[in-house]
Amino acid sequence: MVEPKGDVTCCAGRELHWREKPGTEPAVVLMNGCGLAMEFWRDVVKLLDGVRVLRYDRPGIGGTRWPGHSPRLEEEVASLAALMELRGIRGALLVAHSMAAFHAEALARVRPDLVGGVVLVDGSVEWYSSAPGVPAPTVARRLAKVVDGMRLNHVAGLAFRWGSWFQSHREFSRMSMGRLTQIYRDADSLAMSTAESMSYERQGWDLQELRGRHPWPGVPTLLLTAADASDGQWIDEQARLARLLEARHVVVEQSKHLMMLDRPDAIVGAIHAMRAQAGEFTAPGVQPEAAGPG
Repeated sequence: MVEPKGDVTCCAGRELHWREKPGTEPAVVLMNGCGLAMEFWRDVVKLLDGVRVLRYDRPGIGGTRWPGHSPRLEEEVASLAALMELRGIRGALLVAHSMAAFHAEALARVRPDLVGGVVLVDGSVEWYSSAPGVPAPTVARRLAKVVDGMRLNHVAGLAFRWGSWFQSHREFSRMSMGRLTQIYRDADSLAMSTAESMSYERQGWDLQELRGRHPWPGVPTLLLTAADASDGQWIDEQARLARLLEARHVVVEQSKHLMMLDRPDAIVGAIHAMRAQAGEFTAPGVQPEAAGPG
């Protein structure tokens, strides 16, 4: 198993690998897309001087064990909420990439006391008319066993480079030789990535159902859509989600899906613009924290 670079903590019954950079409030919480590691946010973190930043890996990535089952939306929300409470973070700006948009929206609806703002970075958008089947973790388990018994350094490097090239404009000849290659040749990481991908539809459906039970709290929200990620239909779907969340919508040029690699400057600019709003937001029914002594 790959060695963790940060702390590993059990949060709501699941192990999370996390790192925190001290700085000013409100804190920024960086949320990885499907099967991705916190290292993808490296350039964004470097540009956030003086800002408190929390980033984390879901179970199976970054030096934790894959739990052996397909993740559910409620698990992701509970784990992140527990980590934020552990770190004393409230009113945070959630910055969520791809599938993590499901988790960010769900957390804002269920625990608005923890959320002051949301930035969705080419976030996933789905509109289901019927419930998908419950994904079985069998494939992920078998894959983990196969990987555990093989030397996959070369294969992992090629797979990582190919996937990154397809989703980003960036050159990865150097980046792929470091920690990310170590992560993606790890059996737990590969099983987790597979299980997350297989749970995508179910988590999207669970979010749709959750919307009916928990109204949107009006948290300040911004959608960043990658101009080069797909065709015009993708931009239209993002605009539809923006209307649902009463959010601003910005199309980011010169970016594919991995915007944190192609345009970290655009994400950081959005973070700085949204932090001021996040610091002033209080969800309806949530009592603002009392000022400390002095």
